[in-house]
Amino acid sequence: MTNNSKATFGQLLKLWRKKASLSQQQLALTAGTTPRHLSFIETGRSRPGRSIVLRLGQALDLPLRNRNALLVAAGFAPSFPERDLQDELTQPYFRAVKSILEHHEPNPGAAFNSLGAIVLANRPFRKMFPECLKLSPEQAVDTFFSPGPYRDRMENWAEVAWAWIDRQHHEVARTDNVELARLVERALDHMIDVERPEPSEGGPEVIGPRFRVGDRVITTFFTVMKIESALEIALSELRIELLFPLDVASAEFFQNLG
Repeated sequence: MTNNSKATFGQLLKLWRKKASLSQQQLALTAGTTPRHLSFIETGRSRPGRSIVLRLGQALDLPLRNRNALLVAAGFAPSFPERDLQDELTQPYFRAVKSILEHHEPNPGAAFNSLGAIVLANRPFRKMFPECLKLSPEQAVDTFFSPGPYRDRMENWAEVAWAWIDRQHHEVARTDNVELARLVERALDHMIDVERPEPSEGGPEVIGPRFRVGDRVITTFFTVMKIESALEIALSELRIELLFPLDVASAEFFQNLG
């Protein structure tokens, strides 16, 4: 769901063009039309055809969910389906994600949907975060950001928490996702008295969680994978996060965990 679900096509188009910092001339050139035609479309003087709506969505690099919203606002049926990941048509891709997570063992890895709910996790991830697997996105935010075991066992919790908020702010701006925006606000409610850490000289090249386990600190970083060129919404929004050890001692910890 987006903030602008009741806007007209011209209003939506102008909104996304402004967000992309594109002039009418720049967008028209990329979408294969003229600035005059684009101006008429934005003001409602001209009704766009389905083809130009799709080209504009692609030129703006909009997420598939937002391209569907453009089509609906222009009076057309959505073009991009949204299926369950267990659907017969999405199963081959879901199996590929499962294979990636299994081959990543003994290191933890999980796949998340657009709101941060866990869709699939490998065994090491389930061992490290067993209580997170069945949480709603709201519960997951409260669990991670509230004082408690998660904050206590992560040495650089504030750094990781602010990095998550920054990333999700960018995603909200990119997608205009109302539910995700609410989750970010929910997280910020927990951060009122938490200062943003200053980058330190000689600090890590990549922000990654540092876990306290007994008298040891397990240092990690993570990478993110996405399915490129997806034409189905759930697949296009899937985010695969793979955690890696940063040193030999941390690698040995994950070997023993597995």
